[in-house]
Amino acid sequence: MRILALDVGTVRVGVAISDPLGLTAQPLPTIQRKPDRAFFEGLAALIDEYEITVLVLGLPIGLSGQRGDSFQRVEALRGELAQRWPSLVIERVDERFTSSMAQEVTKNAPRKRKQKKGLTDQIAAQLILQDYLDR
Repeated sequence: MRILALDVGTVRVGVAISDPLGLTAQPLPTIQRKPDRAFFEGLAALIDEYEITVLVLGLPIGLSGQRGDSFQRVEALRGELAQRWPSLVIERVDERFTSSMAQEVTKNAPRKRKQKKGLTDQIAAQLILQDYLDR
């Protein structure tokens, strides 16, 4: 059983996958969020290739528990994913601090700024998935 996690942004989506035993998370290349067709095709390819049974979405909840626009976007995406893949179990994990932790990890990486953004998204997805796996 493989588990896939997404750190959903407005431009890019960070992606991470579990090892076959569901113990560790590894980052995968990011997927562009727009256009929708390309995003869903990229996601479908991963679901098929890795035989994904569980999808974990990072849920952007504010520090004081507020649920803003980003939260609403992820919830809308969750509904669309559930319609497209009804047999897929979709879990949600509070993603507070994952982006800042990922930025800290990539801060000194020898890459261009644009590459670091994609790497930050990948690491954020990896942190979300590892949090889920460790429960």
